[in-house]
Amino acid sequence: MRLSTSAAAALLAAACARGDAPARKQSPFLPPQTVTAPAAAAPSSYEFTGVIIAGKNIMVNIADVAAKRSVWVSIGRSEDGINALSYDAKAESVVVRIADQNRTLFLKKPAVAANSGPAVATVAIAPTVPLPPPSSPAEAEREARMLVSDLLEIGIQQRKAYEEAQRKATEAATRQAAGRK
Repeated sequence: MRLSTSAAAALLAAACARGDAPARKQSPFLPPQTVTAPAAAAPSSYEFTGVIIAGKNIMVNIADVAAKRSVWVSIGRSEDGINALSYDAKAESVVVRIADQNRTLFLKKPAVAANSGPAVATVAIAPTVPLPPPSSPAEAEREARMLVSDLLEIGIQQRKAYEEAQRKATEAATRQAAGRK
C-alpha cells in the first residue's frame, strides 16, 4: 500500500498529537535540555554608584535607574526613602533599606569600551590657600578681567592645537591615499 505525501503528513501529524512520534535525538553540540528554567532574579532598579569618605562621615550615592535620579545618603541616615545602614569598604558594598526591604548593593564598576583609553583618570588637587579678599571693587574687577583674559588665552591655545592636529591628520590621509594609487 502506497500513501500519498499528504496522507503521510496527516498520519505523522496525528501521531505527533498523540505522542506516538519517534523521539528526536538531542544534538551533541547543544547544551542539555532542562525541564524548568531557573528563575531569574528580578533586576534591582537601585545601584550603588559612588562613595565619599571624609573622616568618620561616609556618604554613598544610590541611583534609582528607573526614575533616572540619584541621591547621596550618609551612613546611618535616611534620604528620599533610602536609609543607608552600613558600608563595607573591602567588599565595596552598602546595605540600604528601601521600602521596608534590606538590600545589599555592590559598587557599580564603570563600563569601558575597548581601546577607549584609561578607565580611571587620577586628578591631583593642590591644597587651596584662601586668597585675601580684594581691597576694593576696582581691584575685584581687575582680578575678574585677568581671569577672563587667562581663560581666553587658554582657549585660543587649545584651538590652535586642535587645528594643527586636524591639519596633520588631513595631510597624513592625503599621503596615504596618494600612496595607494
